[in-house]
This record gives sequence, structure tokens and C-alpha cells, in this order.
Amino acid sequence: MADPVKVGPWGAAGQGRDINVGSRPQRLNTITIGWEPSWGYGNGRIIGISFVYVDQNDKEITVGPWGKIDREHSRAIQIDQDEKLYVVSGTFNDAGVTSLMLKTNKTEHGPFGHAAGSAFSVPLKQAQDDGEVVGEVVAFFCRSNDTLQALGVYVLGENGLPVMIGPWGGIVNQRISTPVQLKSVTVYSTQRIDGFSFTYVDQNGDDIPVGTWGTTNGQKNTFSLNEGEYVKDMTGTFDLDGVTSLKFTTNREHVHGLYGRLSGTDFRVPLPDNAVVGNDGNHNGGVLGFFGGSGGNSLVVLGVFVGVAPAPKHISEPRHRLGPRRRLNAGDFDRVDQGFDRLTCGPGAC
Repeated sequence: MADPVKVGPWGAAGQGRDINVGSRPQRLNTITIGWEPSWGYGNGRIIGISFVYVDQNDKEITVGPWGKIDREHSRAIQIDQDEKLYVVSGTFNDAGVTSLMLKTNKTEHGPFGHAAGSAFSVPLKQAQDDGEVVGEVVAFFCRSNDTLQALGVYVLGENGLPVMIGPWGGIVNQRISTPVQLKSVTVYSTQRIDGFSFTYVDQNGDDIPVGTWGTTNGQKNTFSLNEGEYVKDMTGTFDLDGVTSLKFTTNREHVHGLYGRLSGTDFRVPLPDNAVVGNDGNHNGGVLGFFGGSGGNSLVVLGVFVGVAPAPKHISEPRHRLGPRRRLNAGDFDRVDQGFDRLTCGPGAC
């Protein structure tokens, strides 16, 4: 049974709302979106959401409404069993979520509300008969008071593999094998992202360096991730020519960037604590690697692999205790200065 990953939320402050602890969404059945009535042209902002999902026990779970929903200003969306929701996008400001649009492999829904403020988008990479992982949105979490303040999504990849989120920019022409951990990132930048490379750990446990996508022109910046450290938030911008800026934040609050220059459309991949809902409890989610593409002399497109973040390893050196019945040998003296507090010998033992 695959484990979903939480991505987001995007929006304003408010009380956190989530599905039941231990529940592992596997697919969506229905979504209902409510918006504020407007006296002018179009609709007002998004004020509520509810949904029904199927959990790991094949049981339908009804959630919400979070915020407010009324029949006159809402839309119920049915998701067929062979249908996948793979794009959730919208806008938000200090008052909350202002618009939403949903896209499945069959159709589009929306936009709902009135677009205002900053944009967000969660496009999940879809397979093109080339072995890529198919991802889908299977549930939501949010912040809400009387209205919907912020919205996040649960995403699910096939067979427990990391989810591919993105890409942002042009056409993907660079792919990697399935990553399990990100080790380092190198960015070359001027007024945009000229080149991008990284090292990741694959499923065999091998470190895999990826050659530069783009060029090595511009200022070079490299950061490495220490043991137990991972990227929990990536932001950037892109325009018609490619990726214009990037910034990374780790779980240890180390910030790398801003690289390049803010220009064009924003994108962001925030991963909250306990983002991965697993059978053995919740785990943190992290950026494990990237897919993307280059053209000419710059990075033109970038997407991320998201999955279970590496956990810190706690290794304690064993302490050697010599009792009165154990006779010392030469090897024991080599270990005395490695942590002995006291050496005790019984009669005839030393």
C-alpha cells in the first residue's frame, strides 16, 4: 500500500485542519468547492471545501466542510474510478484562498472564485509510456476559520515510489533513475538560472552525480546536505525562456539562495513536518532529486521528486567493560583511550 505525501499549504494563517491520524488516502471520490457570492462580475473568493476519499481499507471517508459551503454558491465534482486528479492550482492572499482550478486526466474544473494575489500550482508529472511514475492528488488538508484560509494536498505515487511534482518551465529532456536521497546541489546563475547539477543516492545506495543541465556560466554556488538534513521547501520563478530564480530551505533552517532574479511566474514546493503518512506512523517528506531540461545556455525547466526524507542516524560507540573474571590481552590496551572511565582487575587478572 503506497504512502501519500503532504505538500503545502498555500494561503493565510488559520486553524489547521486535517484528515484522521493514521488514515492513508488512496484516491478521491468527490470534491465540493464553495465560494463567496459577489455583487459584481464573477465570483468571490473560495470559502469552503469538502471531499470524500477512499482509505487504505477501501473505506469511503467524508471530510468537511472546512470553512463554509452553501448549495447556491458551490460545485460538487465527481471523480471516476479510472480518473486521476493531477493538477491543483489557484491564487491566495492575506485573506485566504481566492481561486481554485482542478485538472484530471479527463477534464478540467474551474476556475472557481476570483483570481487575486499570489499563484500556486501542484502539477504532478504524468507518465508518457516511458516508465515514469504516475502521481495523483488523493486528499486535502487546510487552515480554516469561518472560511478557507489555506489549502494543501496529499499526493500519491505508484508502488510507493517518490512523486514527481512539476515541471515548471519548458519541455523536460533530462531524467534520472529513482532517487532516495539528495546529497548536494550546484547552481550557476546570473540574471536567471544558467546551469543546474546535483548528486543523489539511488535505490542501490550509490551516489549518482548528475552533469550540468545548461551551462557553467555565471556565479557558481554549491551546498551539501549533512546527515539527516534534507530540502523541505523549494521556491522559484520561471518565464517563457526557462527558470529565472531558485531558493532552497532545509529542515535545519539553512537557506540557500536566492539564485538568479525573481522574474515571471512563482512556484513553490513546501513540505510540512510529518508529511508522509505511513503504515508505521508519519514521517517527514523531502526533496529527493530533480528532473528537468536545458536548452541553449540555461535551465529551461525543473521539477522535483518528493518522498520520505532521510532520518538522522544515531550511532553510539560501544563501551568496553572488563570485569574481574576477564583477562586482558594486547587488543584491550588499544581501546583504553577510546572511552574507558575506569579499569578494574580482580586478583590474578592483571
